[in-house]
Amino acid sequence: MNASSPPPAPAPSFETLLKTDTRLRAFNETVPAGILIVGVMDGRVLYSNRFFNQTLGLAAGGILGHGWRDLFVDQDERERMLARFVEEGEVRDFELRLRRPDGSMVWGLASLSEIPIQGEDLLLFAFVDITALKQAEAEIRRLANHDALTGLSTLRHFRDLVEHALARARRDGSQTAILFVDLDHFKPVNDTHGHDAGDAVLREVARRLLACVRASDVVGRIGGDEFVVLAENVTPALAERIAGRIVEALGHPIELGPLAIGIGASVGLAFYPHHGEEIESLLKAADAAMYRVKKSTRGGVALAG
Repeated sequence: MNASSPPPAPAPSFETLLKTDTRLRAFNETVPAGILIVGVMDGRVLYSNRFFNQTLGLAAGGILGHGWRDLFVDQDERERMLARFVEEGEVRDFELRLRRPDGSMVWGLASLSEIPIQGEDLLLFAFVDITALKQAEAEIRRLANHDALTGLSTLRHFRDLVEHALARARRDGSQTAILFVDLDHFKPVNDTHGHDAGDAVLREVARRLLACVRASDVVGRIGGDEFVVLAENVTPALAERIAGRIVEALGHPIELGPLAIGIGASVGLAFYPHHGEEIESLLKAADAAMYRVKKSTRGGVALAG
């Protein structure tokens, strides 16, 4: 009677392969993306490659054996990614954020797929860092929405914010004020002291305007020496006090080295819904009120007629 053949040795687990197969490890350590191998049942991280550790600032092997849930900045992002995986069988280029141990955030494009090894429920999570791209996009938006000299909102951005404010005011029945601010003696600054001095004055004007308004208000620069303020949920008395603070603040000389430059400001004030229900009518009413000040005393406030 022939002795029976011994049963075949069980196939090594993927975790074992990662530890012992030098070719597989070499691939995972050189692929230009962060790689995690995660157990489906318990979410335990079985492997993280060098790129993943470097991207998240993790010590080598520091995450092994731990769950991957806490890596995600927003658990809703993780749940949406997993829901897409369940629905489509894989995920490609899903934008989400991971958290470093120091609390900082990393933007990335994530892919998720099942590892086709019989008897093992494993997921391969690939992550490509796009933080620099997101920061560049944010800077482009900032430059498009904010005046390069003063940092205040541009006219286009201000208009967008007013549109949203008016929609809220229509919904809750509140009042919104538009203040149109024009500097009174700015042109001689450029003519006498040069454009560098003029730029310095405009930056100081922006700083003083921001100091006069509430944290919730928006200040924009819409022309060379023209500024606007959006004040939501405001009473006429409060809006007039804000306008008065602006006139007072800009009435004080601006010191540039040995120079003490006096400018001043004229302010026109219009309210939604009394002076208009759309942005154009409100800006026109506030502008007309400001010009009434210009033609009379300057350095004052006028309410739209």
